[in-house]
Amino acid sequence: MKCEIVRDLLPLYCDNVCSAESRAEVEAHLKECAGCRREMEELRAPLPEEELRAADKEASALKRLSREWERGKWKAKLRGAAIAAAVCAVIVGAFLAATQGFWFPVDPKNISITNVRQLSDGRVVYHMSVNDDKAIREIRFEFDEEGNAYFVPKRALYTEKRTLPGQTGDSDLILDLPVMNGYARDRGYDTEITRAWYGRGEDAVLLWEEGMELPRASVEDEINWGDRN
Repeated sequence: MKCEIVRDLLPLYCDNVCSAESRAEVEAHLKECAGCRREMEELRAPLPEEELRAADKEASALKRLSREWERGKWKAKLRGAAIAAAVCAVIVGAFLAATQGFWFPVDPKNISITNVRQLSDGRVVYHMSVNDDKAIREIRFEFDEEGNAYFVPKRALYTEKRTLPGQTGDSDLILDLPVMNGYARDRGYDTEITRAWYGRGEDAVLLWEEGMELPRASVEDEINWGDRN
């Protein structure tokens, strides 16, 4: 066997991973070739201390890089989770602000008051509607020293559509003056209410004023609203 072939096989021979036939050929050649024996001795000789230190440093560097890589992956995951949480918070905050945080009065031009009539006990029944299909979140009561009561329908920036018959925004409602006077007194107004409006400002819609002649409510109204006295 030629020296070149033997020297190619020596690493396998030294690591005991070559075939039995190749091992026998290499051993036969080594008995006769001093140069190949020296090559094998160099392969089997321990690494010099400097090379060992270099190898240790290389292994340490690889471990350090591996740890840095793992830390980087965890930081990226945590950063991604923080960003996702922040985005969710912004979305939830925007939704709450649009549906709960900011309420706006309905323009009085869009409000219609019809079928105003008076029950036998003095309360006033009327139909309030808004000329769109959106619901009303609430009707706030406001007063002034001149005896005016203002009913101010309000909506959020985003308001759902009316889905039920009689839902506020297209329904019969009632004006109970003693109750409204009580609300006014609770808020520091001593003047008796003499006018009731929907909305405020020059476009406010008059619902009732003192001395107004109103048609009598029907028997059906007396029955329906009598239970709500």
